[in-house]
Amino acid sequence: DGTFRPDEAITRQQLSAMLYRYAGLEGRAGEGVPLSDFTDAGEIGAYARCAMEWAYGEGLIAGTGSGTLAPAGRATRAQTAVILTRYLECCGEVRV
Repeated sequence: DGTFRPDEAITRQQLSAMLYRYAGLEGRAGEGVPLSDFTDAGEIGAYARCAMEWAYGEGLIAGTGSGTLAPAGRATRAQTAVILTRYLECCGEVRV
């Protein structure tokens, strides 16, 4: 919605979108893979569809044990750490 909410929890699709956009700035964001195997693929926000496809295709995110991606689910600290570690392994170092 365009508002800045630094104290809000981040969702899995928001985290994917941030990394996708960052990777794009670095020239590292490519094509993704279709997510049609996941029962909740239709719940992914339009702004995050390409990002989720890319993140899944790169192996940054995985589905849950129930065959879903949980795009609007909160990314726990552990999930965020794993996703960031995988990003560093596949896409190179982060520059700040």
